[in-house]
Amino acid sequence: MKKILQIRNKVEYLFILGILSLSFNVDAGGVNVKLENPIGGTSTLAGFVTQILGVVKTIATPIAILAIIYSGFLFVKARGNPGELEKAKETLKWTLVGVAVLLAAELLSSVVEGTINSLK
Repeated sequence: MKKILQIRNKVEYLFILGILSLSFNVDAGGVNVKLENPIGGTSTLAGFVTQILGVVKTIATPIAILAIIYSGFLFVKARGNPGELEKAKETLKWTLVGVAVLLAAELLSSVVEGTINSLK
């Protein structure tokens, strides 16, 4: 339950950041006020998510490569020891799961963006 609340809080935080990244036009008593995006570069939520995923991908790619190299090092270091081989297998498995989650997030983002654009 605690893990679900942590995930929910992170999703709410990203949603609020996305809303804050949008540009707004406000008509306040005849005075037209335009609130610009302080982050810059995008004026849509889809563009903001794409920017965030780009940053995450830029950071996660070298980390994933280093983790795969590290798991290979663990395989070599194990030298047939079943306990250490199991640790190396777990490291490689969870590294590949992380890479799959990263790719799935990018794919899901592009699918949702394409669906929203086709509905317009």
